[in-house]
Amino acid sequence: MTQQPVPQYPEQGVLVREDALLGLLPPGLRPEDARLLFVHAHPDDESIATGATMGRYAELGAQVVLLTMTRGERGEVIPEELHALEAGRPECADDGTALGLYRVGELDDAAARLGVADRFFAGEPPARDPAVGFAGGTAHYTDSGMSWGADGRAAPAADSSPRSLTAATTDEAAAHVAAAIRAVRPHVLVTYDDDGGYGHPDHVRTSAVAVRGAELAARSGADVGAGPGAGVAADAPGADGTDADPWDVPLVWAVEGEARPEDPRRQAAVHGSAERKRAAMAAHATQVVLAGDGARFALSNGVWQPFSALETYRLLAGDPDAPGRAPVVRASVPSTLVTSVAAGAVGACVATVLHGAVWYSAAGWWLPWGLLFATALLLSVSLWVGTATRRVWAAAVPGLIGYLVSWLFAYGGDGSVIVATNPETSAGVLGLAWFGLVFVVTIVSVLVTAAWLRARRRGAGAA
Repeated sequence: MTQQPVPQYPEQGVLVREDALLGLLPPGLRPEDARLLFVHAHPDDESIATGATMGRYAELGAQVVLLTMTRGERGEVIPEELHALEAGRPECADDGTALGLYRVGELDDAAARLGVADRFFAGEPPARDPAVGFAGGTAHYTDSGMSWGADGRAAPAADSSPRSLTAATTDEAAAHVAAAIRAVRPHVLVTYDDDGGYGHPDHVRTSAVAVRGAELAARSGADVGAGPGAGVAADAPGADGTDADPWDVPLVWAVEGEARPEDPRRQAAVHGSAERKRAAMAAHATQVVLAGDGARFALSNGVWQPFSALETYRLLAGDPDAPGRAPVVRASVPSTLVTSVAAGAVGACVATVLHGAVWYSAAGWWLPWGLLFATALLLSVSLWVGTATRRVWAAAVPGLIGYLVSWLFAYGGDGSVIVATNPETSAGVLGLAWFGLVFVVTIVSVLVTAAWLRARRRGAGAA
């Protein structure tokens, strides 16, 4: 009896070079302005190979889009109660079609857990080029299946369908990927390396068609359809169903398979979202089992693999040093000072003059609307100054000016009626309250601005 070879799966995050980039985006491109297109072979690949990265960029506000080439009809089913879905079993009534449909539901759940709202299969708009079609006679590709070679790496199956992904030519499948690229207009495209990670035929073919699709999408004059569908950029040509203009993807990254120190290509390392990745992997219950502590996972063969939220990539195309957008630069100190003083003076003066306004009702109660308005106005001006100039100290300037103006109104001359400080009168109570609120506004503005700037720096580091 021939012994089944132990599968050789690549382990994520085992090699991170000192010069590795800390994200996948072109420099200067903010995550919230970015579009990333992940091209995978089957449902579950997106979660296992890139789930932490997808979840992280979704958290940062990027548009994360997923294109899946097949529905995974040939996958082996883990839960015993669902074995009837697995193609090749005596109890299975079809060729895996029912399993593919079941896995679509798992993929929907996983995508939601990753925060990915835009996803589609090859053959679904916008990943469909009507001028090319599908040679297998259907409107989509099916799972090609696989076997295990004697070296422990995946190898082609002996009974692949003529409708499978590997039965199609590279250019045919790439045309559908190109249609998606032209519609989505991603700044980053992510797929597998040319070995597919561990040799799965669909992974190898997906890598080839994704790279070729990026080349086709950049061609001018090519007739690539981009019908309406999920993931189309709102401002993209083709979003209304017309042909899209060419799009040259700035950066194309491959999920790093075997980590090779001698690999000369640029590396990127993303410390992603472990929580979202685990949740997404758990959604693929037919394919993945997670250990109770979340530190390991296994596929249907029962071979345990370490879980990692650190995912590394190698550059396939593009220049990661070429800016995608002009970097966001802080204002200079002189311009910051002018901006903060000018805005602070206007805001503080208006707020101080209006702080004592009161509305009296016929029923005898009163509302200090001026104090509320003045506080909101000074807070808005302070936060705007801090975030616009990207300097924490600038957020404190309007408050400091507010103190100075209030003090001048209250004590700068005899008989001031704008800022009263006698606690025995209602106007005096409002005046003293205003002094206290100016202090509170100043502190809150500094803290909020500092937190906002830290969040932006973390986002830039992940990008």
